[in-house]
Amino acid sequence: MTRPLPDDLLKVPHRREVPFARLTTLGVGGLCRWLFEPTTEVEAQAFVRACAREGLPWRVLGGGSNLVVLGDIDVPVLRLALPKVVQVDGRRLTAPASHGHIALAEAAAAAGLSGLEFASGIPGSLGGAIRMNAGAYGREWVDVLTRYRFLTPEGELVEKAPEPGEFKYRWSFLTGGRVVLSATAQLAVGDPAAIRIQVAEYRARRGTSQPLSKRNAGCIFKNPPGQSAGRLIDQAGLKGLRVGDAEVSPEHANFLVNHGRATAAEFAELMDRVRAVVLERWGVALEPEVEIWRG
Repeated sequence: MTRPLPDDLLKVPHRREVPFARLTTLGVGGLCRWLFEPTTEVEAQAFVRACAREGLPWRVLGGGSNLVVLGDIDVPVLRLALPKVVQVDGRRLTAPASHGHIALAEAAAAAGLSGLEFASGIPGSLGGAIRMNAGAYGREWVDVLTRYRFLTPEGELVEKAPEPGEFKYRWSFLTGGRVVLSATAQLAVGDPAAIRIQVAEYRARRGTSQPLSKRNAGCIFKNPPGQSAGRLIDQAGLKGLRVGDAEVSPEHANFLVNHGRATAAEFAELMDRVRAVVLERWGVALEPEVEIWRG
């Protein structure tokens, strides 16, 4: 970015030249030239309003768990650093978007609230999970979401209940400059011990079927209707396919792992090769489930 940033934007807490290897679970990418980390909703609103006023493009970053960064990112990047406070009101649990997703599932279990067990093995932030309507084991966030707060692309604060059409499989309308600030889940009262057992079972299942010991970005491709992306990749004989330090996981074919020194170019090439082979073999065009940022 060559144009100078406005003074009011620079008042929002920020850092310069931060490697995306530190900001994403995959551990690849270039530099984040401008990383803004507001600690309050007012600071987040100031960031969005300043960018909207100046016509500045920008991006929002959550926990970095479903993100593949391919190169340096020169535009401002917003990553919320709101206090990670969980509020419980009867069967409702409210948390800021910056709260860790797995930790939130554990907080619900500790409060004796059932309904977030499916989230117990999904990494990243709550905001990112809401934005992509994350889910597992037949459940997804829209099943429990009762209210949420977000900023519009112009920086206006909105609090509302979800409406039909706003959330679909691994998709929500919360893109294009909308920023999730917090969310409230409507849960059910349950036995804390039983809930913890279910949480432990789900986490154990993910640990035995997914390459959690290596850096990854979660499932790379969406499941096509009625099919499994991982199964299509596996049956195309692509498990173990490697480009440099980037590899199709031998444990779960829909995970691409970083063996330690993978580059953005290697991951881009590996993703392209997987999609090309699956298209040729099965006639299915895989769509990324992860968000892809290109410099």
